[in-house]
Amino acid sequence: MPRTNGYRGVSRDAAQKHYDVSDEFFQIWLGPSLAYAGGLWEDGADTLEKAQLRKTDYLLGQAGIRPGHRVLDVGCGYGAEMQRMVEEYDADSVTGITLSEAAVEWTRNLAIPRTEIRLENWIDHRPAQPYDAIICVEAMEHFARPGMSGRAKTRGYREFFSRCRSWLRPEGRLVIQTITWGHRFPWDLDLLRGLYLASKVYPECNPSYLTELQAASDGLFDLVALRNDFDHYARTLRCWLENLDADRDRAAQLVGEKKARDFERCMTTAVRAFSEGWLHLHRLTFRPVPEPVGPARRFLVNNVLARDSLPTPKFLG
Repeated sequence: MPRTNGYRGVSRDAAQKHYDVSDEFFQIWLGPSLAYAGGLWEDGADTLEKAQLRKTDYLLGQAGIRPGHRVLDVGCGYGAEMQRMVEEYDADSVTGITLSEAAVEWTRNLAIPRTEIRLENWIDHRPAQPYDAIICVEAMEHFARPGMSGRAKTRGYREFFSRCRSWLRPEGRLVIQTITWGHRFPWDLDLLRGLYLASKVYPECNPSYLTELQAASDGLFDLVALRNDFDHYARTLRCWLENLDADRDRAAQLVGEKKARDFERCMTTAVRAFSEGWLHLHRLTFRPVPEPVGPARRFLVNNVLARDSLPTPKFLG
């Protein structure tokens, strides 16, 4: 198994600085499911809870979860996907891992049968048996820190893909929902200020580019489904902002005026970033390749196999 070159992704302290604030504060704007991720929307009359449930069912459907399956949820949040897998999909065993103590306590208190939640970094995970499916909902944003080169980020992502492949059954699926960088950002001071603030609210967080994920998974997984729903995230964020505004005084009482305002400003900036395509929301479905190999040697494909580069077979001459 490849080494991590010393970098283990977001630290537990950084993760807890953001997530271990106040469950009640997050409930105010995330809603009762505490689904902290972009929803999957349909018509104009849709609701936040319906969009979140549709997102969950889409991801679990892509993962092919069926009765009797063993599933790993990387970055499991407050357990909404875990609960759905057991109650509606009849999964036999669901393991969730997170770096948030608050999420661990919340999910354990739900007492969901056939589940286990661990305060654990994915790098330290050692499954007792292979999984039928792995899902990872908006956790990869924490697998790289600001300032890392694209090459270093890709090495870290490849470590994750390599481990996931070793944890999966040959017919298993890996499903990821993640925020990614989109187009180049304009030189707009308001947007840049908002991004700087986000780096403080979400410490040690740096999304990937889609190309980095494709390079990292090359030779380990085939990408079999891909969609980009950045406009869905903008709509989700607008709902969160409306919820926060509707109970703004209580939110400030729970976490303080500055923190409530910082969350509000970050989400306002994110609405614009997703609406204009500067940030994307990718949902990806991977299946393991039969035998893992190194990344494709594109020189061979692009050059050596060119028609004029090879001798013509005698029967074609």
